[in-house]
Amino acid sequence: MRNARQRLLLLAALLGTACSDPTDMKGWAERAASRNRLDEKLSALASARTAPGDKRAAVAPLCEVLKQTPRARQQAAVILGEIGEAGAAEAVPALVGAIDGSGKADREVNDANVAIAAALGALRARQAVPALARLARSGDAFTQVAAIDALGAVGDAAAVEPLLATVDDERAEPFAVKKALLALGRIGDARAVPTVVRMLFTERPGVTFFPEAAFAASQLGGAMSAPLVAVVEGRDAALAAWAAGHDVHPAALRAKAAQLLGDVGGPEAVPALVGALGYVGDGAEGRLFVRAFAAESLGRLHASEAVAPLAAALAKEQDPDLRERYLDALSRIGDPAALPALRAAAGSGPAGQREAALKALSRLGDASDRAQVEAARRACGPGCPPARARALEGMLARLDAAKACAGAVACWTGKLADPRAEVRDRAALEVGSAGGAAQVDALSAAITRPVESDADLEARFHAVLALELIVRRQPLGAKGLEVAAALDRLLVADKGRALTGAVDEDALRLAARLRRGAR
Repeated sequence: MRNARQRLLLLAALLGTACSDPTDMKGWAERAASRNRLDEKLSALASARTAPGDKRAAVAPLCEVLKQTPRARQQAAVILGEIGEAGAAEAVPALVGAIDGSGKADREVNDANVAIAAALGALRARQAVPALARLARSGDAFTQVAAIDALGAVGDAAAVEPLLATVDDERAEPFAVKKALLALGRIGDARAVPTVVRMLFTERPGVTFFPEAAFAASQLGGAMSAPLVAVVEGRDAALAAWAAGHDVHPAALRAKAAQLLGDVGGPEAVPALVGALGYVGDGAEGRLFVRAFAAESLGRLHASEAVAPLAAALAKEQDPDLRERYLDALSRIGDPAALPALRAAAGSGPAGQREAALKALSRLGDASDRAQVEAARRACGPGCPPARARALEGMLARLDAAKACAGAVACWTGKLADPRAEVRDRAALEVGSAGGAAQVDALSAAITRPVESDADLEARFHAVLALELIVRRQPLGAKGLEVAAALDRLLVADKGRALTGAVDEDALRLAARLRRGAR
């Protein structure tokens, strides 16, 4: 009797060992491949995704799962996409083979295709481009977009033609077109340039593609410069004819192109933008927009050769909004040659216009300019509106910082963390002019600092501009990837905030430029 009991206990122990759960990723993947019941298979896949162990060893059983039901294929594809390059050689052919190209209107089948496309993108599977290009023509919108995103992530030039076909298809879903533009920018092939230029101005019923086309233009970089210059100078006859047939105002062509040149740059950009300061065609509103965007871009490009033309334009201009654009541009260029024009503007004209000039002067001037700001503060008197009083105090703080730092980059780098946003915004301009790789961490911290006011926002914007200038002069390599990751976290935290939206778009383009520079 006792021996029988011992045998039963031993058998129970052996059975317990045989039925125990796997301890690593490979074991869970093998269990998933061997189970017939879908719930057990999916449960094993969920465990495999988080289990420790050799990921490479789990690839073979996961590839077996790719031959099974759509829901299992979906989960296995997700895991294979996360395993990374270690298992790519074996996983990619299996993932391509698991694509269901039947065109069935079946949600589970399409969900599996979506996951497979995402995995191939994550694995940067160049050999999968033909299969992804076919998926990009899927009748299922989710599958189509996933395939387009994957083509962008892979980054192979073989994807350019299929993506251009999507953009050019006027029947395509607008969201798919937007995604295709972003993918073209990510690939960075110059064949996309003419299409991207046209899509800057294209509208389809209720939809504009400018944000995505502008981002693609930023990523295409130097290849966009000459075509945009031709638009600013009115030399793109084909685009002008297209615009006439699509009710696109001629000034809109020049204004948007001028705006983008500030991001793209290039050797021809500054002369074209200086020329646009004198643009006289297409009515008063058209002139204002072309000149305003030209001035803004000259400021972004730190174009010292534009100081004299901007100063001359400022002296003649009566429109207060356009005057402010000229003033901002002169202060952002940061050349002391602009000081006489800023001082003259700060000392004459209506009080409201003088305040804009004083603000610009405080971003470039020195202690000798303090008297003009103090005079404006006295003139405002005891009943000075709080917002104006704060603005004047901020101007004085900038000039006090200028006196303390006396042009020393190390001093201005420290001021990037100053409690006053007005000091931080001038510090960013100074560091952008004279700084380098040593200032990258401080600028990154200035960009990612919380924004609670318009003054904070200007400080962030100038920090973005400063880091852009440094990157143009000196690619950051691996350090750029670190900064780009910090910008990604900022953009996630700020998602949906109206206050930071426009400046965060600049940060997004900067992150893309940093990644491209690290390739």
